[in-house]
Amino acid sequence: MIGSGTTLNRYTLLELVSEHEPTMPGQFTVALWRGRDEILDRNVAIRLIQTKDSRLTRVLGAAQAAAMADDRRLLRVLDILDIGSTEEDPAYTAIISEWCTGKPLHVAVNEIETSPFDAEFSLDSVSNIAWALNACLSINLEHGRLRPSCVFLTENSEVLVSGLAVDHALFGPLFDNDSVLDSSSIKDVNGLGSLLYCFTTGLWPYPVFSREKNPDPELSVHVPFSPKAGKDIPLPSSVKASIPRTIDDLVSRSVIGASKSRGVTRIQDSLGFANSIASARDYLSPVSTTTVRAPIGISQQRSASNFITRIFGVVLAGAGVVALAFVGTTLFNNSDSSANQIGVEGDVIDANEILNSPAIPFVEVEVADTVGTVPIASVRSFDPRGAPPNGALGTEREKSADFAIDGDAVTAWTTKTYKTATLGKKGGVGLILDLGEEVDVTGVSLGLIGFGTDLQVRVANEILPDPDLWTKLVSIDNAGPQIDLRAPRPVTGRYVLIWLTGIPPTENGKKFQGGVTSASVFAKN
Repeated sequence: MIGSGTTLNRYTLLELVSEHEPTMPGQFTVALWRGRDEILDRNVAIRLIQTKDSRLTRVLGAAQAAAMADDRRLLRVLDILDIGSTEEDPAYTAIISEWCTGKPLHVAVNEIETSPFDAEFSLDSVSNIAWALNACLSINLEHGRLRPSCVFLTENSEVLVSGLAVDHALFGPLFDNDSVLDSSSIKDVNGLGSLLYCFTTGLWPYPVFSREKNPDPELSVHVPFSPKAGKDIPLPSSVKASIPRTIDDLVSRSVIGASKSRGVTRIQDSLGFANSIASARDYLSPVSTTTVRAPIGISQQRSASNFITRIFGVVLAGAGVVALAFVGTTLFNNSDSSANQIGVEGDVIDANEILNSPAIPFVEVEVADTVGTVPIASVRSFDPRGAPPNGALGTEREKSADFAIDGDAVTAWTTKTYKTATLGKKGGVGLILDLGEEVDVTGVSLGLIGFGTDLQVRVANEILPDPDLWTKLVSIDNAGPQIDLRAPRPVTGRYVLIWLTGIPPTENGKKFQGGVTSASVFAKN
């Protein structure tokens, strides 16, 4: 009986990592084991496939081709073994690959509470993957099934990729949307863009064209899907704050179904993706602050009241540099010797001493953002379409409305439970955030209850009885527990309406209930 401790030639099975059940007739369960190479005394990955499995021929071809790939970032295929049948076990073929002790990407992003990785690290990581896959194009080989669980981050800051060609041969494309375009290199472009999406947001682009039969397709990627925003996948900056435009551009040119502007050209292969990342770095800059250089002593507080003072100091510093240059030029022009300068006291000053004298120390000062959070004066619930006695300005669970802005993520304002996700005939309920004065609202950050909330953010200068009368700022469908939304242009108003039009199912799945655990509003300063 094959199990832990079984020896296959020079390899010993140690620990069962995963099993993949068959999905079609002629297929059998495929097991992945952590094993030990007894000769070289190292861990290896051992994938066992029954010899009568209908996929074996193409899997062997993929494994033999993958063994030819020469890039240290790709976990190599080391050996292929035929294991004869016994009275207890059928015949197997074992594919032996390098074992990685790094952390899979889906584990890494799920362990990080805030935005998973910054733009620079994300671009570097995906660039490494793209260059590794480009090394395979010369032998007409692609990965074909890129996903978070096949990307590993090591303690040595390396990025490694497993399952080259073999995973695709065994299990096919990740989702049916990958087959919208035929070329496997196009599939890798979609995968690279999706990995960049995952690095920066912790989410995986929703498979827009997928006909996935799995009732829980997130099991295929082990991270939540991006929210639905109409027919297109929202760009990273629409779901997480502080993501630069260069990331959006790369995603729009690579991920199937992502939002993109008219005329945007699609990246064609992994080499094109790597080159596009190299170009993107030239335009990569911080999106939340602007950095200037100012002499020590200028206030480093970020309040708007000190902004002019800091800029004035920078101007004075610049003027000092100009004055110094003028004096230096005058001294040079009036000198009798290019080697020495005579001071007013008759002292001889070496020109090299002037040029090599220490500079005035400078510090980095961050200038205040043009967009920041604004205080919320008060909050109230809003249920204008509820049954009497609610009336035009009706409420729903009004007593808990303050929980949405109390700064405690454990407390929340929640809706009542409903029989349908669309809240019956109401069409929606929500919260009204009073900002106390008119501001130019640019976006919101929301903590939500559960997965699968549809919502609209609307703005007005007065509390209007019909949500449709409020000016829409932004909307999104199928949002997760934490969502940051930015509008293409600001809307001016005092009141912000968080209007829930679809709510997620409860834990037992029989009813539906939504809610807001936290709310912040962004506006132009």
